[in-house]
Amino acid sequence: MSVLLLAISTTRATAVRSAADFLLEHGEDVALLTVESEPWQREGIDPRVRIYPLQAAEKRHLFARIGNAVRRLSPAAYAKGYLKIYRLLRPYVLWRVTRAGVGRELDWTAIQQVVVCDSHAIPIGWHLAKRHPNLTVGFELDRTSYRESVPSALPETADA
Repeated sequence: MSVLLLAISTTRATAVRSAADFLLEHGEDVALLTVESEPWQREGIDPRVRIYPLQAAEKRHLFARIGNAVRRLSPAAYAKGYLKIYRLLRPYVLWRVTRAGVGRELDWTAIQQVVVCDSHAIPIGWHLAKRHPNLTVGFELDRTSYRESVPSALPETADA
């Protein structure tokens, strides 16, 4: 695998699909780290893109289980209190489940670049950059290494 795309939601699905298609055309392996895989399949992501969903691991996390208990006991307390707190904690939860699951599955020596595709993926990208200092992490795909050499514009002339 050479490029890991981080897209927690499908808000920038067109841009993510475009980057994935570009990389696949250039023979690169592409992976997508997201919460759910089904919306990406509906958005038409290429089936060759390996998708790593975080949803099941997020649901098993302690904070999510506490949320389920609060919702069963008091739906009003869940809606008015717990959801506000969980929105603040969710980036932390997503990083923890990434580190414990996908982070251990991936071969970090084979990944050349990590692309943070939406604002919700910034915390995961930051943690990955901190954890792997030699890894290129950015907001846009660095296409410079994929540019083909451009032939010179001037034709060669034969000596007369």
